[in-house]
Amino acid sequence: MMTLQTEDYSSLKRKLILRDTLTFLSLLLVTIVLFLLTFFLFRSFTTHREELAQRWSARGQTAINAGHPDQAIVALRTALSYAPGQRSCELLLAQALGDAGHTEESFNYFLGLWETQPGDGFINLSLARLAAKKNEVQPAINYYRASVYGTWEGDGVVRRREVRLELSRYLIAHQDFSSARTELLITGGNAPDDVPLAITLAQLLEQAKAPHDALTYYRKVLAQEPENQIALQSAARLEYDSGHFDEAHRLMEQAMHQQENSPSTHEATTLADKQMLEDSKRILELAPLKKLPDNERVTRILKARALAKKRFDACSTQLSAASGLSTRLQDLTTKWASKDATSSRSALLNDPTQQDATLQLIFDTETQTSKICSAPTGDDALLLQLAQFPKAMEP
Repeated sequence: MMTLQTEDYSSLKRKLILRDTLTFLSLLLVTIVLFLLTFFLFRSFTTHREELAQRWSARGQTAINAGHPDQAIVALRTALSYAPGQRSCELLLAQALGDAGHTEESFNYFLGLWETQPGDGFINLSLARLAAKKNEVQPAINYYRASVYGTWEGDGVVRRREVRLELSRYLIAHQDFSSARTELLITGGNAPDDVPLAITLAQLLEQAKAPHDALTYYRKVLAQEPENQIALQSAARLEYDSGHFDEAHRLMEQAMHQQENSPSTHEATTLADKQMLEDSKRILELAPLKKLPDNERVTRILKARALAKKRFDACSTQLSAASGLSTRLQDLTTKWASKDATSSRSALLNDPTQQDATLQLIFDTETQTSKICSAPTGDDALLLQLAQFPKAMEP
């Protein structure tokens, strides 16, 4: 009897263990199924949110490219609601805000991004442009320079050069020519020998009131492309303004010759260029250059003295009829009574020092009369230009 009860108890115990095991396994299986289902749903939801974020972000980018920043703002804010903190999307939103005219909001948005990445080149450039819109000159310059030395994705060398050029234009616009010149020279020093870039640098250096540096870059262009019309004409103008009339004439003549032979050239010759060519030619005919034979030089001095005397007489008559002679014209009257105004041809030929003294009288006359009488014209105007560049007389 006891043996039977023991067997029944053992059988019941095995059944309970089996039932508990099955129950545990069933619960474990259900748990696994629920976990997998939850995991799948979560992944699906997350993937869907990422897809929506990408879709709205793409719409925002498209709207920016199409010039519809207001639409881009809505799309990008929607994208960020699906993917908060996505940096690429935040950058696009900050850009769209600026493009839409929300300057202050865009600036603050970029500033928040800058706090986490103060060395980012693009963020600093964006802040520079926004500060410029806000007329905050020094902060704009500081951000431009931070952008130049910041980090860039892709070709950082080219991007930094573009930022320096943009900074230079900004400095020129604010009359800071010295700083602009420095930035442009640094750009040129770090750049390869590239003709379009050299032309850009030369033109900006002209705007920065650095004609000699500009001329250096135009000469670099002509060394590589001797028939470059922009460089020929621009260099000719700068040479003329520097008193290098012979070189100005040569370059402008070459430019016009090139223009005649290549009518399709985009850089057309202006009326001012044609006048400059004529004036430089006439100046070279009038100028008593020291390299000329004495006979020819004295002939030119005598001709110039006759022109200056006629100019002096006309100015004296004009002032006498008005209010009497000024002090400066009285000084000239005294000089015109000296031997510098009366030296004969033979005296000048035998005395180079007297040649220079007579030439100085001519230049003083043209300079003073231009200040107190009507503006000179014709050969008098050309003699005045020679007076402004006495070194043009040198060999």
